[in-house]
Amino acid sequence: MRTFGYKFSGYFMEYGPVEARSLDEAKANIRRKLGVTRLPLGFQVWDLAERPLARWRVAAAS
Repeated sequence: MRTFGYKFSGYFMEYGPVEARSLDEAKANIRRKLGVTRLPLGFQVWDLAERPLARWRVAAAS
């Protein structure tokens, strides 16, 4: 199992980890968790092995 993070477009807060076998499975798990059939435009999902979560990016948001 791998872990993934996600972020809404236009927001600075990042969420996760979501455990899944692949990126597509992670997206399906996130859709189910959010109760939507499609992820919003600009929604970002990434492998936490490549880039860890940065929960607080206040300086980048201002």
